[in-house]
Amino acid sequence: MDNSKIHPKSENQVHLVDIHLWRGAPQNLDPEREIEILVNQGYVVGFSPSRLQPAWSAYRVAYADQDVKYDRPINYYNDLRLDEEFRIGKGTFGKIGGIRLNVGHMTPNEVINRQYGRLAQMETFFMTNMSPQYASLNSGVWLKLETAIREIQDEPNQHDHLWVIAGPIFGDAPEMVYRGQNKHLPVPDAYFCITVDPYMYPYDTLSKAHIDCFIIPQNAPGSSSPEDYPATLEDVEEATKLKFFDSWSRDIPLGFMAQRDAPSESRLMKILRRNHLKEQAAESILEKTRREAKTIEDLIEGLKEEASRINALDREITEEETTQLKTIQHTISWLIKAHEISGEPEAPLDAEPVTNFITYKIIDDMDGKLKQAARISCNFWNEFIEPKHSIVLRLGIFTSMSQTIARAYMPFEKDEVRYGVVEFNTRFLGSFTNNDITGTITHEIGHVLGIGWEDWNSLFNKRTGIFNRKAVKVLEALDLMEVELDGGPGTALAHWDEEKFDKELMTGYKDSGEYVLPVTIDLMGVLGHKVTTSLEQKTPLNELLEKYANLVFSRQDQVRKIDLEYFEKTELMETIPHV
Repeated sequence: MDNSKIHPKSENQVHLVDIHLWRGAPQNLDPEREIEILVNQGYVVGFSPSRLQPAWSAYRVAYADQDVKYDRPINYYNDLRLDEEFRIGKGTFGKIGGIRLNVGHMTPNEVINRQYGRLAQMETFFMTNMSPQYASLNSGVWLKLETAIREIQDEPNQHDHLWVIAGPIFGDAPEMVYRGQNKHLPVPDAYFCITVDPYMYPYDTLSKAHIDCFIIPQNAPGSSSPEDYPATLEDVEEATKLKFFDSWSRDIPLGFMAQRDAPSESRLMKILRRNHLKEQAAESILEKTRREAKTIEDLIEGLKEEASRINALDREITEEETTQLKTIQHTISWLIKAHEISGEPEAPLDAEPVTNFITYKIIDDMDGKLKQAARISCNFWNEFIEPKHSIVLRLGIFTSMSQTIARAYMPFEKDEVRYGVVEFNTRFLGSFTNNDITGTITHEIGHVLGIGWEDWNSLFNKRTGIFNRKAVKVLEALDLMEVELDGGPGTALAHWDEEKFDKELMTGYKDSGEYVLPVTIDLMGVLGHKVTTSLEQKTPLNELLEKYANLVFSRQDQVRKIDLEYFEKTELMETIPHV
């Protein structure tokens, strides 16, 4: 007997169930667990009131990696269709036993927003679509599976859409997350995912569809792949007490799915196999380096050489090569730490001399956004200059309903190292693209390097914003530049003039379509830094950021000699407004 029912407040949308579910909703065979079906514009959820989370969530995919892409919402939402006793609040799930739990979407935001629009995307942030998922799984194997699903393309007259059902699997005595008011949310042991890939008309027939099943444990290593966790439909049905695709009788036994004219594998498995081969290609580089190296130092140098070879290619690097560079970057970091622990002898005295550089320290982050952007921003400046002091940019977050995107504080120094502090407002950070964040950090590093304070103030007339003769004699291009006089403290006298140089990196307002002038780089020489590479012409900022995104920073051993934790509280220097 099916112990499911349409939630009363979804009865007027019941016609959408068959649109989002292949051959109807799963039957609930557990007499002790009620399931209420909640229908949304882009997906359907079978919600379990006793467990306060989905028993299953279902959606369909039609090449969701193209078309429109809306910014990710920054808030979760209580589903007001539920009675108060079944609402768990909008907060995150915290930690349990020292393990960080993410608010895990069962139907992913990315797939829905690209197919059904903004409102449908917002509905994926209902807490009725969420389950407490290990952060390592949410950003590891589960993300690999969702990404592969999103990449599946429709092939006219060859395939129907892909259909997906996902949900939690519980052990006998699950850990509990307390949500107040005597509400306890069980933490699953694993998650299942079933995909249906019809390849021949009629598309609603089991014998003309590939069915792939996965059961992925919460503690699955991030290095593993979804195909490492295969399951059968019977396995999933036994673990969940759900019956799938039974709205019509099955036309062949489940154990006999292949037919003579069937493709050898589903579109999903082809994509997973392709992605896995890309990862293996990156790993093969490491294996070659490992075979030839005799010391940890040899390994590090070999990886640096391989990264330099890829970056020097006279063409746009491929997705596979980008993966290789990221793998090399992480591996170098671990090898340097291993080198320290092993006590291997220091490099000889004639080793490459120590030079100053720009690096960062993440204090607080939001889904890794700041870390990714900071690496690229540091690559940008390290490519053009060698600073007179090594620089550490400390990055964190704050939450405010104001129109402030970010705020920066006056730099401070210790032991020939200059520190800057920048904090981002989570109200905007969640919806910003990587280039938006990277551009802001790149701008703020420009200030830490001296634009807006110190020697900068002696270069121009504070009443006119025009650079003086002495400055122009050192850098002729300053004769064409003017300093911003408007905007108040933090903006005035600390940027290029907005009216004349709108959208330049170092003007006082955040714009789309920003660019960098050669004078911004050359100015660093006037401020006491060494310009190692000049910019030949006015260049779009995004073009430069993409160019330096995959550079491998090879001086982690020097970074470890800097006190990244040092902090002084200083006055606010600049706020970046949202306009």
